[in-house]
Amino acid sequence: MMPKLTLTDDDLLARGNDRYVFQHPQDSRLLIKVVIPGIPKYKSKIREVYRELKECKPRNDVDALFLQRMQGLVETNKGIGQVIVKEADEQNNIARTLYQLAKDHELDAEKLSKLNAFLAWFVNTDVIINSLHCKNIVYAWDSARQEYRFKIIDGFGDKTFIQLSKLSGAIRDKNKIKCLKRMLRDLHNIQ
Repeated sequence: MMPKLTLTDDDLLARGNDRYVFQHPQDSRLLIKVVIPGIPKYKSKIREVYRELKECKPRNDVDALFLQRMQGLVETNKGIGQVIVKEADEQNNIARTLYQLAKDHELDAEKLSKLNAFLAWFVNTDVIINSLHCKNIVYAWDSARQEYRFKIIDGFGDKTFIQLSKLSGAIRDKNKIKCLKRMLRDLHNIQ
């Protein structure tokens, strides 16, 4: 059995609605997401951790450009954790979210063009994304291609027990339109 990875408050980078995000203590290029103990629906959030590992996989080279990269799971002193490749800017700081960029009035023509490319991908991908929010989309540097792009970092897979979006393209498309409208409305309200 592998030893548990020890995460400390010094490693804590962010707190989402249901997860902590820690800097990986042994690799600066990685993050660890852990479900916050004691939150409502804790067990269903743990199931999401496993589901997301299966769902957050690129189906093709284009998907790989816009999806966060999960490396697997690790046992930690805080519970099971998802090991994620850190999305960063050119200076290796954590990538800023679409929410932060909009709030700071930094969505210029270039960023909006890249956001449109991301949204076009979202509409066409077969990857099931159930939570398209301004805080789940980051503006990250791709060092291999020497350019920035928007990427999704959370909200993968159907939240229902029977994953209807996998069974029906019409349901998947309807859900995508609903997610897209909500995200665009929220983006408008932030600005």
